[in-house]
Amino acid sequence: MSEMNLSKLKKLFQEKRYTEIIFDIESSTTEKNRSSALHNLLGVCRASQKGKTDRDVKYALNDFETAFYEDNLSEISLESLCNHIKLCAEMGRKDSELLNNMLTSQKMYLDAEKKFSEDDKYLTHGIDLYKYLIKHNKKIYILEKIIKSKGLNKLFGSSYITSQMYLSNWKQKNFAEFQKKFSNIFRILDSKKPVKVDLSKKKIKVGFLSPDFKQSHSITYFIKDLIKDLKQSKYVTFGLSLLKTNQRDETTDEFANLFDDWIDLGDKSDQEIVDNIQDVNIDILIDLAGLWSLNRVNIFNTRICPLQISWLGFNNSTGFKEIDFILADTKTVQNEEKEYITKIYKLPHIWNSHCGFEYKRVFNELPYKRNNYFTFGSLNNFVKINEEVLNTWIQILKKVKNSKLVLKSSLFVCEEVIKKRFEEEGLGNSLEILKKTKRKDFLSHLNTYDRIDLCLDTFPFTGVTTTFEALWKNVPVLTKMGYNFNSRCGESILKNANIKNFIAISNSDYIDKAVFFASNINELDKTRKNLFDKIKETPLFNTKGFSNDFCEALDKMQMIVSKNYK
Repeated sequence: MSEMNLSKLKKLFQEKRYTEIIFDIESSTTEKNRSSALHNLLGVCRASQKGKTDRDVKYALNDFETAFYEDNLSEISLESLCNHIKLCAEMGRKDSELLNNMLTSQKMYLDAEKKFSEDDKYLTHGIDLYKYLIKHNKKIYILEKIIKSKGLNKLFGSSYITSQMYLSNWKQKNFAEFQKKFSNIFRILDSKKPVKVDLSKKKIKVGFLSPDFKQSHSITYFIKDLIKDLKQSKYVTFGLSLLKTNQRDETTDEFANLFDDWIDLGDKSDQEIVDNIQDVNIDILIDLAGLWSLNRVNIFNTRICPLQISWLGFNNSTGFKEIDFILADTKTVQNEEKEYITKIYKLPHIWNSHCGFEYKRVFNELPYKRNNYFTFGSLNNFVKINEEVLNTWIQILKKVKNSKLVLKSSLFVCEEVIKKRFEEEGLGNSLEILKKTKRKDFLSHLNTYDRIDLCLDTFPFTGVTTTFEALWKNVPVLTKMGYNFNSRCGESILKNANIKNFIAISNSDYIDKAVFFASNINELDKTRKNLFDKIKETPLFNTKGFSNDFCEALDKMQMIVSKNYK
């Protein structure tokens, strides 16, 4: 194209007139004489259009792929590869099957490795690539390479720690060793020294800080009744929302009315948040997100309130010295307690309690009786699936003849990776992957459990919300014993549900138990009836009892920090 036309395209691009650029390129060139740079630009414009269709995305991905191979591993190849990965990831966030094009991204990525293996841009986009391909080891390898080359930062350090939670490679001491280094990179914000806890105060202000007061997040089921119950106590509740204004929804509004007080902090800087919290004299500050809220963890590296607690959202230590306690229970944290850096306060029964659902419970009859085949199921996020889990599930299906596995995820990943793994083992027809349910049709999601005889938990990152859901629907869950808080959540839930016989001590025991229950239908049926009759009486759904334990824990933790106050 002429110099004038290139200048015109640049001007149009700056003005975001993408449709005009697409028209100009397509009318002035053909597939054969189009340069790699124009192919890449064409893909960027198709992907940047408002209201783009799946057809636009397919064409854009094709443009990026063509540009990649035509440029023969020069700079346009790298640019188009990164654009391909980025667009696939965007489709993943929108729950589109187009995310499966990430397999093409992977082929391009491997082809580019010999040229760009040390390139920062190449490596950074590999993190997203392997996240959606559920290849945790490869993602961790890239993160280690980046950290070794560039040093620790908040983004890569947080991603490295959380990625290790999906594999069994690290024990708690490994988390502690890395978190000691990681916590040192966070700065301490300006703050006034909090006044010593006044235990005689008639009203104690407790703030719950979270970016997740919204419909799509599961923490809402675990705090709703607690906030209501705290109204009958000496504790005054503050909802400290890290949601940005445009992220609010009906659930946000519901919680804004539920708390005694509500403060929107999402559009403020970390320093402004610290100032706001100190201005209202919060006595107890509870972090509900941990390292999942990467952009805000800096707040908890600062002493803002007399008592600071980590609970619910991140079941491990963040490594910050200004967190006084991690709230756990006697089953989730055991003899590795000293490896958390932060002190552990153990609730007597369970570390959280679910408010249940507003739907009438109807006995969920064993599907095997009407199907004449056995159905295993897992509704955990696919990100929690690793090779160890897949191998275990595959062995179970091979041992239990005439069986199926139903999978469903609230997060979208490249499902083709899972499908191909089962197809390689001759089990393609034994696997069914269900579409994500829209949040407004939550009853449809719950009714998915009507199809499942026995749920299979992931490990070491076990299910929490999905396990509560399954037990509420009187479907037993098979889990595996863990070695730290994060990996023992399933264990704690099942012990509190009084079904310890569904906790396996090893992978082989997990397989044996799955085979046993699939072969002993009467035993399984008996458990399901018992769950239907008694599960709501257990600590899992006894939110009143949990609220009492929670208040007692706050009282005791205040006494401890007051005694040790300097």
